[in-house]
Amino acid sequence: MRTVLHLVRPGAEPAAVADRDWVVYLQAMQLAPRGAPPAPCPPGPIDHDQLVALVFAADLVVTW
Repeated sequence: MRTVLHLVRPGAEPAAVADRDWVVYLQAMQLAPRGAPPAPCPPGPIDHDQLVALVFAADLVVTW
């Protein structure tokens, strides 16, 4: 299975997000508490370095 990272811009509504996908809300730079395998950083507020780590750890990145 592929690890999918969804980057959600302010005002966007993701249409198709699987339970195992990672979701980052960009307005607040917040990683949602979901996804499998576990993300390389804990859920909650993240910084730019953690965002870069998530992008490189994911197999696919989708921007909404």
